[in-house]
Amino acid sequence: MNHMRTFKNILLVLATGYIFVYFSEHLFWARIRPEDTLTDWVGAWIAYSLVAYFFLVLVAQFKIKNIWQLFLAGAVFGWLTEGLVVQTAYEMLPLSISFTGLAWHALITVWVGWYAIQKSFFSPASFSTLKLATVIGICSALWAITWWLEPDGGVASIAEYAKFSFVTTFFVILAYGLANWSVSESFHPKPWVTILIATLFALYFLFVTVPAAPIAIILLPILLGLVYLALQKNAKTENNSSLLDQFSTRVKTRKFLGLLMLPIVNVACYALAVTLNLQWHTNWILYLVTMPLGFILFFISLYKSFRAQSAHIL
Repeated sequence: MNHMRTFKNILLVLATGYIFVYFSEHLFWARIRPEDTLTDWVGAWIAYSLVAYFFLVLVAQFKIKNIWQLFLAGAVFGWLTEGLVVQTAYEMLPLSISFTGLAWHALITVWVGWYAIQKSFFSPASFSTLKLATVIGICSALWAITWWLEPDGGVASIAEYAKFSFVTTFFVILAYGLANWSVSESFHPKPWVTILIATLFALYFLFVTVPAAPIAIILLPILLGLVYLALQKNAKTENNSSLLDQFSTRVKTRKFLGLLMLPIVNVACYALAVTLNLQWHTNWILYLVTMPLGFILFFISLYKSFRAQSAHIL
């Protein structure tokens, strides 16, 4: 029994890692770049899985069950990715604190990719997943055309784009299915595993991140510390369940297949954009909307977490 639980926990981490890769990398780059290799993709999956491990630990240990605390866990995921693994969080301070750690990773990858899609699987509405997949497909196609206007971009042919979209989406559908199957076992990470991964991240931070961006040694601990205090206070007001428990009910296969609408709509919109030769700077639209929104949602999440503790004390 313990071996099965360990196996399912590992599977949950890997499945969550690929969901994060799909929304944070595949939908962001929106094409196969000339320098991409299978080794790079597998490496990205492993890196995202390690960060996903800490995300799942936060959800389970702090009993996260609402979107505001979930956004804070998403912020940790975003800042570990952009402020530790790579150093883009320090390139244009203070705006880079939000984009992409909050504006993309917490908002799009976690709120939409991890939460909203899994939530749709349990909705009594027949077409909830289809509707969400359609919206994501349209938005991701509009984002993809921004690379046509970038110096390091390029226009992928419709056939190339279709192959990329369908293949990556097939694997994310598989990831959702495996995550649903594996989360049926309670997520109880072994303390020594958490300590080991935290130690590896700490060493990477000291010997790679800080030399590349010295401000990180001050900024990242402050940001992560704020989230820790907020989640710790909120956890005192919650019972023992979390979103992982809510997502543990077995999902019917047809619900997962509804995600096939995403690449269908995505490729159709992309093909239309190619036909019309659209020249839209959709990256600036997304940036101007989500960058301030990331900050706003972060401060709302902090406020609600600390207020929940104050209300509990009263």
